[in-house]
Amino acid sequence: MKKINIENIDTYEQLVEKLKLWEVSPQETWNLIQKIKFNTSSKTIWKMVKFNLYIEYRGASLINDKILDKVDKLAYKSKLMGKAHMLEYCKNIKKYLPKRVDAIKKLVESDRYQIRYKFFNKNKKFDSRLEIKNLEKLIADKRQDKYWDPYLFSKMQEAIYGKENNGKRIDIFNGVWGEELLKALR
Repeated sequence: MKKINIENIDTYEQLVEKLKLWEVSPQETWNLIQKIKFNTSSKTIWKMVKFNLYIEYRGASLINDKILDKVDKLAYKSKLMGKAHMLEYCKNIKKYLPKRVDAIKKLVESDRYQIRYKFFNKNKKFDSRLEIKNLEKLIADKRQDKYWDPYLFSKMQEAIYGKENNGKRIDIFNGVWGEELLKALR
């Protein structure tokens, strides 16, 4: 077996020379960097897009189904204050939300979801039944907890909508409130 000589590379110029010598394209190099250094393969990005779509859909149902009105009525009756009040508020949100599987079914059947599915899965045929099943498992999977970070959702919202929307800052996931809201919506 031929032994490969590993050399130290001290400058970007040397790196570029080696990449050209080994015929590694700029895109291939970038993909490797993303995969190894940042752990952001296209599969991970698609997963985060699905999570974001799901959270947006659940958040919209809070308004569309007038759930917040019901929760607000309960909140006014509450004697709790501060963080305890906020925790109770989020638990009440969770009580009134439609079941997770129902939300996932409606989301997967939406045009918005299917357009993104086609973008990330160019060579796959869309099977709504399988997609519903897989998304339901993925959302509930404890191994995905690290992706349900308010900071990540805040950054995704910023990337999608910018820092401001009609002059208003979009940072609903910042702080303890965002963490509890994500738990309730999940």
